[in-house]
Amino acid sequence: MRPAAFLLFAIAALSAAADDPGSAQRRVAEKVLAFHGEMGVYAKNLDTGETISVAPDIRFPTASLIKVAVMAEVFRQMDGGRFDRSTTVTLRDADKAGDETIPLNMLHDGTVLTVGDLLKFMIAYSDNTATNLLVAKVGTANVDALLDSLNLKKTRLYRPTFRDGKADVLPEEEKEFGLGSTTPREAATLVELIAQGKVVSKSAGDEMIALLATQQDRAMIPRSLPFETDEILVANKTGWDGEKLPAPGGFRGDVRNDAAYVKTPRARWVIAICARRIRDKSASVDNETLRTGAEISRIVYDRFAGAR
Repeated sequence: MRPAAFLLFAIAALSAAADDPGSAQRRVAEKVLAFHGEMGVYAKNLDTGETISVAPDIRFPTASLIKVAVMAEVFRQMDGGRFDRSTTVTLRDADKAGDETIPLNMLHDGTVLTVGDLLKFMIAYSDNTATNLLVAKVGTANVDALLDSLNLKKTRLYRPTFRDGKADVLPEEEKEFGLGSTTPREAATLVELIAQGKVVSKSAGDEMIALLATQQDRAMIPRSLPFETDEILVANKTGWDGEKLPAPGGFRGDVRNDAAYVKTPRARWVIAICARRIRDKSASVDNETLRTGAEISRIVYDRFAGAR
């Protein structure tokens, strides 16, 4: 059963578009209400300021989506001269996180990498070992201080990856949210601030967007966009994990997120889709969350950049 607060937010979003059954807002709200889990959406047209949102301020576990904030703090500290892209880090077997066969876990003990390498692995492949090496370099508390300075106070990093129950900060929140927490509005706003050059600088923002555009997981926001007929840039970061705490009744659902900056010749926008307590735990691209998120992304595209 979904919490009453979530249902109230979703029903309010549906009611707000009651006078226009075909509106993008209503169509997105209908998708969210039909979803088997909890989902929040926030999309903002950066040219007009128009928004489409459902439950945009409910807090969700981030899973790997919080790596966008880690990236931002790395760029802030590079800008401050603490280190640069060529600064080296030596990989040790003890640093390897999880058992996935992702790039760094396949490298030998003693491999020398640069900060630039780690950024690429963390964003393009969501490499957890690369993430932990960068978190160790910049500090969890510093990531959160940057978020505070951007007025993103519901977005937190609690610890490195695969350190359940060993929070660097806010241990009570970590018990529920795991690696990090955010809201759809704040996740999209962080991407917006990066794209607008308001996190560190314009040149740093451009570099961060270019990194996000190398993301290999394209199964949600980019999935149903018409790349074959339109010139579309999607710079996104995803996240996927299991809930840290079971729901009432004992079921432990999944968490899946995607946040992106999207640019076409006709419009630019940011969008974040966050989901938790997901019933469909399948790893297939036909997972309900991925399909629903892709459909919502296409509705937003059609509204913001579709034929006029």
